[in-house]
Amino acid sequence: MSELFSIQLQNRQQQGGDGVWLDLPTTTERVQAALRQIGISSDNPQDLFISGYFAEEEKRFAIPYNMVLASNVDELNFLASRLEALSTGERAELNAALQAPQSELFSIGRITDFPENVDYYVHLPDVHGPAQLGDYYLNRSGMVDMPEEWKGGIDTAQFGRYVAQQEQGVFTEYGYLVKSGDAWQKVHEGQPVPEEYRVLSFPVPEVMRDAANIPPPVQPETEPQKVIPIILNGKDSTELMKEITDRLETGIQELFDSDRYKAYLTTMAKFHNYSFNNTLLIAMQGGQLVAGFNKWKDTFHRTVKKGEKGIKILAPAPYKVKQKMEKLDEQGKPILDKDGKPLTEEKTVQIPAFKVVSVFDVSQTEGEPLPSIAVNELSGSVQDYQDFFKALEQSSPVPIGFEGIEGGAHGYFHLLENRIAIQEGMSQLQTIKTAIHEIAHAKLHAIDPNDPEQTSRPDSRTREVQAESVAYAVCQHYGLDTSEYSFGYVAGWSSGRELAELKASLEIIRSAAHEMISALDEHLAELRQQREADLSAVQEAAFVLDNGSTLFIQTCDSGYDYTLYDADNKALDGGQLDAPGLTLPDAGQEALNLLGQTAAVSEVLLGDKLTAFREAAEKANEIPAPVKIPDPAAEPTVTILWSESDKLQDGETMPLSVANRVFEELDTAQHTEREKDGYTGGWYDKTAFRIDFTLNGQPDNYEGRQDFGDGDGSLIQHIQSYHEYYAKDENWKNFVLHNKGPEAWEQDKAEREMVLTEFIPYLKQHCNLSAMEQTAATALQEGQNISPEQAAYYNAVVAYVQDCRPLLNQGQYDLPEPPKLADFDQTLQDYKAQVQAEIAQEAADAGMTVEEYAAAGFEAPQQDSFSIYQLRNEDSTRDYRFEPYDRLQAAGLSVDKANYTEVYAAPLAAGTTLEDLYRTFNVDHPADFKGHSLSVSDVVVLHQNGQDTAHYCDSVGFQQVPEFLRENPLRTAELSTEQNENMIDGVLNNTPSLGELEAKAKAGEQISLTDLAAAVKAEEKAPKAKKSHTAKPKKPSIRAQLDAAKKEQSKQTPPREKTKELEV
Repeated sequence: MSELFSIQLQNRQQQGGDGVWLDLPTTTERVQAALRQIGISSDNPQDLFISGYFAEEEKRFAIPYNMVLASNVDELNFLASRLEALSTGERAELNAALQAPQSELFSIGRITDFPENVDYYVHLPDVHGPAQLGDYYLNRSGMVDMPEEWKGGIDTAQFGRYVAQQEQGVFTEYGYLVKSGDAWQKVHEGQPVPEEYRVLSFPVPEVMRDAANIPPPVQPETEPQKVIPIILNGKDSTELMKEITDRLETGIQELFDSDRYKAYLTTMAKFHNYSFNNTLLIAMQGGQLVAGFNKWKDTFHRTVKKGEKGIKILAPAPYKVKQKMEKLDEQGKPILDKDGKPLTEEKTVQIPAFKVVSVFDVSQTEGEPLPSIAVNELSGSVQDYQDFFKALEQSSPVPIGFEGIEGGAHGYFHLLENRIAIQEGMSQLQTIKTAIHEIAHAKLHAIDPNDPEQTSRPDSRTREVQAESVAYAVCQHYGLDTSEYSFGYVAGWSSGRELAELKASLEIIRSAAHEMISALDEHLAELRQQREADLSAVQEAAFVLDNGSTLFIQTCDSGYDYTLYDADNKALDGGQLDAPGLTLPDAGQEALNLLGQTAAVSEVLLGDKLTAFREAAEKANEIPAPVKIPDPAAEPTVTILWSESDKLQDGETMPLSVANRVFEELDTAQHTEREKDGYTGGWYDKTAFRIDFTLNGQPDNYEGRQDFGDGDGSLIQHIQSYHEYYAKDENWKNFVLHNKGPEAWEQDKAEREMVLTEFIPYLKQHCNLSAMEQTAATALQEGQNISPEQAAYYNAVVAYVQDCRPLLNQGQYDLPEPPKLADFDQTLQDYKAQVQAEIAQEAADAGMTVEEYAAAGFEAPQQDSFSIYQLRNEDSTRDYRFEPYDRLQAAGLSVDKANYTEVYAAPLAAGTTLEDLYRTFNVDHPADFKGHSLSVSDVVVLHQNGQDTAHYCDSVGFQQVPEFLRENPLRTAELSTEQNENMIDGVLNNTPSLGELEAKAKAGEQISLTDLAAAVKAEEKAPKAKKSHTAKPKKPSIRAQLDAAKKEQSKQTPPREKTKELEV
């Protein structure tokens, strides 16, 4: 056994520790040794979980990480044992299949079946792209028959793409993969792990009960029933049969002592499919669970103890004899000879007979522990009761109803109306016992309409003995409490009755009990299968526990979301289970394990009961209604639904900008605290929230949960990273496709796209507006430190924010330009008027209007030109390179200028076409051209007559792509408000002094006129400050100012963009 891969085991109570790595495949001894290292024993098996997965590079399998973590030790050990036998080529094929989009290997069970399905795929390990695939089919596969000189003219990449598209093959890191057409062989998937691969066994706790001062549980001392075999003295089978028959008759006569009768019924409940004679014989000899010598040895791997005597029962021993019989025709009539006499023929017939054989009770054997063969006892839980009563209704020959019965009777069987009535309001156990009793009456003692005298119907005492005996046996079989049953009256009933009558009555009891138990077993199995099927098909359910708690679980983006409620339906704890591959019942059990709940599930709520529970839980956990938005001009609000952080209150409401900052502070603080040595607090502080907002004019809300301490940062960053993760996660995509279908996946993508491209920028713009408003309000509160012009400016900023919020809530993301401080400074206004006059003069000189001159960048008309853009040589542009335009559209990709770099620009001669440019930059490109030859995926931008048009170089001709020149209005607006925010900050904190500006000017550096005006104002207001008498320099021309401004702008640090980790 060699190591294939390793998993990391960890104790939930020791999170933050390193855990222990376990190499697979492995043995039970190694598993137990690993469990001891992390403090896992049979006392705390629920604390074990898998936290890591590792394999050496040459042995690595591309099994999704989350799939491994959601599995268990036995499944992974079996998987490792199966994959160990794969060859190097088969391992590469498996990895290719695991990496394929929409991989069919969506579960551990499915991967376990791969060794039986290596021919399900055709795998070309050395083919990683279209060109290699085209070359393989053209030159190496033997499938293309054409002259060699023709092959040189074929574009192998284009040919390879065509082949891959036609046969639906995929390129992976491990080679090219395509289905062979063979059917998938399902062998182990969905089956239990074979016994020899089950290695998970929890060790005995290190501290025993006496060492821990815990008194051992008191066990009642029950004396096991002794087996007392019948000793027979007969010399042959005839004598033995007579002897045991006599014992049976004696046993019947002695049976009707109350205690012996109950012992007989108890035995009959266990062996209800045995004959009456053998049931009585086993009961007489004290047997509890019997089998033959060889059965114990071969099936149960147990041996009969030396010196034990066998329990005697009867076994069929038919024998065959030849007899002369009348010959019959096809209608069963005798065939006559010519004299009219019946013809005869000799036939072999089987004569029924019995012999005495020995069996042995389990107490007479030793060896391996017995498997669980006992029936499932009815625990008294609601779920069991409902299933059991429904099975009783299905087994009953007449309808069952409830009513108030006078006189204290528990129930009755109505002979004329053929129905059973049961007293309403009784306990579940008493209801079931009564139903069984009355069903026995209905089966055994109904009135025969063809027998007016009812000669075959037993007397009332016999009827009651039979019904009560059947009820006792059935209850015993299902483990129901039978302590109240008493059969003292059977002695009086049996007195004076013939042996045959007693035996017949006992056979009727045995047969009725057997029939009822068999029917109930069948109906219960069907009901349980149906409930499991129903549970597997639903998206949500609630599990009621014996301790009164209830676990609600439902599917969500990452797998399952669950909440534990107490007996009063108050939420106690909850979380998310990142295991979309689990079924809902298995996910429910895993959630209970994570919550440390060991109580048994007593009922599963679905349908109307689930709806009723959810309504009750919502009412019990009602949170104060969020602050109503008084008008559509409000900032979004955030309500804390519940939180584990002591810094937040359930129901607390705050503006979005405040919540965004508070969430980031709490996340950072929790993450920092838990990194400290000796930290003993919780790992995360889970917080559920709701954002109430108005988007596109409609009120809406968003609910989510952030775990402070996981490093997500602010509220908006958390939402953005959450949706970015699931938008790219292949496991989630495969789960949705497999469980919900392609339409659900498209809807999922569209919803996340809306969140990331519209909702996130919307939230960020609101926060940017709040930052502007807060900065302005703070400055106004410190009024003594600002000029009248600045006060007017900040008041304008506050008004601007109030005007922009309703626009933003109505869906207008391209907000108006924010106020500028320069608009409130008279000196700068005068200068602005002078600049405008000069611009008007220059525009007139150029024969243009001011608007045309500004649109031309304050430049006179210039010659038409063109620019060539080629994709950046980065991993992020790999999927775009050399792709025809229709392929990009089919893949949902766009021609985005952000992916390109300009490689060449030059004047455009009159009459030059795109095809002329293509020819020039492939055949005779200019010497200063540094890019590659003009190819598919390049973009040519023509600047003609003041207009720009972008053209995508396609496989044939060019395709106009206006999106190449289009900007995202949300992004532009967001950067606009953010730049304005930075500008305000600069005014408050970074205004240079007049002396600093003079020093820059003397050094020949360009200075900002806005800074100069602000510095002059500040100098004038400074106490005892002397006005500067520096001669005013000659104002440069507009052309010089524009050129200097461009250079200055190129030196400035570009505005900070939000990082990709921001998320809603």
